[in-house]
Amino acid sequence: MSHGLQCMTVADKSKLHQSSGNHVNNGVHSNQLNSDNSFLSGIKQRLLSFIFQGIWSEETDKFQRVQCLKKKFYFHFQDYVDLIIWKVQFLDRHHLLIKFGSVDGGLQVSRSADHHASFFAVYNMETTEIVAFYQNSADELYLLFEQFCDHFYAMSRNSSYMNFISSHSNNIHALEQLRSIKYKASSLSQFVKKMLTSLPFSCQSLSPSPYFDQSLFRYDEKLISATDRHRPSTDHPIKFISRRQPHTLKFKIKPGPEAGSLDGRTKKVSSFLFHPFLPLALSIQQTLFLQPSVNIHFRG
Repeated sequence: MSHGLQCMTVADKSKLHQSSGNHVNNGVHSNQLNSDNSFLSGIKQRLLSFIFQGIWSEETDKFQRVQCLKKKFYFHFQDYVDLIIWKVQFLDRHHLLIKFGSVDGGLQVSRSADHHASFFAVYNMETTEIVAFYQNSADELYLLFEQFCDHFYAMSRNSSYMNFISSHSNNIHALEQLRSIKYKASSLSQFVKKMLTSLPFSCQSLSPSPYFDQSLFRYDEKLISATDRHRPSTDHPIKFISRRQPHTLKFKIKPGPEAGSLDGRTKKVSSFLFHPFLPLALSIQQTLFLQPSVNIHFRG
């Protein structure tokens, strides 16, 4: 991943400075970080050094350099110091992708996570250096995510069936769908933030089943997808349409009771577990105040 730095302005400084009295960050209370006698952790010092050096190299004129450092570094210094680690993933054997954010943002549900200022750092574990740093609205990071999405997946490609995993960097249909959403977005910045909320990826978060290969089948990703998470559920079957034979229905999956729910207004969510290569799947539909409904789906 290329070296990069995007200087940022924290949107809501008051929220970034708020911290919980009992919050613990790597075994050190957050209020200790603000004390005059405290030491910053090694990775935080590396991060501050990387940001400082990046801003320093932007200007050659000494006066402009000082002004730039005041505006972009010292003015936000405490904001950087107060950042905590939200999530981490391996990019390869030597590099980590670390997501930093405020204490408040880390406590929010995922639906509102893109409204909080957050940052991504690429950390080399061997050299203990920060090699890249981005804000969550950085176009440069989004372009890397769009073009090289598969590089963010920490998964083995040794098994042939792992090649059925579709992404917008290896599948034209997934890329067209992503760009369609991008062009319809009212704000490009908010679109970038929303897309980057999925980073860092969780391990084993994608199903390798060929039924999710978008080169083979078309389906409603609002109801089902290779990503392992709950989806809104309806009383109508989920249809899998052939790509090679347009408009040809290949099979359907219907979570929940066969007769459907008695109250169509009740909110339901479903999750799915597909076998990596056999035509076998489980669906679990959950409804408020009711027992989960588990179905086994298979093709004869």
